[in-house]
Amino acid sequence: MKVAVICTTMLAMLLAFMTPAQAGNYDPTLPAPAPVLDAGWTSDAISSAWADSSDSPYVFSLSSPAYFRITDCCVVGDQFKVWNFTSLILTTSYMAGSPFGDNAYADAAWSSTSYQSGEVLLGPGSYELHVQGDGVGGLPAGFFTRLDTAVPLPGAASLGLAFLGGLGLVGAIRRRRRMR
Repeated sequence: MKVAVICTTMLAMLLAFMTPAQAGNYDPTLPAPAPVLDAGWTSDAISSAWADSSDSPYVFSLSSPAYFRITDCCVVGDQFKVWNFTSLILTTSYMAGSPFGDNAYADAAWSSTSYQSGEVLLGPGSYELHVQGDGVGGLPAGFFTRLDTAVPLPGAASLGLAFLGGLGLVGAIRRRRRMR
């Protein structure tokens, strides 16, 4: 009987401990959530200039190439830098991209030349991304990030095949000239 009470108590304590995480509550003592591949835009913010964002570092692994994208969203003028471990891999600039259609607010910022944005192609491997910003527009400074599967351009495969075919043709012509 004592064993059953102890087991029931331990199970209740374990379930009580696990419930907040399952309910989606964020615990700042736990590692920050990493971007989810092909899940769309997620928001984050910095609270002081050139310090890691609230959710940094983003720790994840990729088995195939993917784009990491970031856009300022809230106040014009903020610039962000993305570090992988201790190496700078991206600094945002004024550019305009095509909207993705999953978050109107983030898409508006991404497709505007008023907000700084950027993207970097990440290869397969492990990552620990730290996002920092200058906070020029004021603090806290919000931004959006996303991680998308790298899709080859439609014409890239045929262009590559045409290039290889051209190289083969040049080689064949050279070989024929040498044989004469």
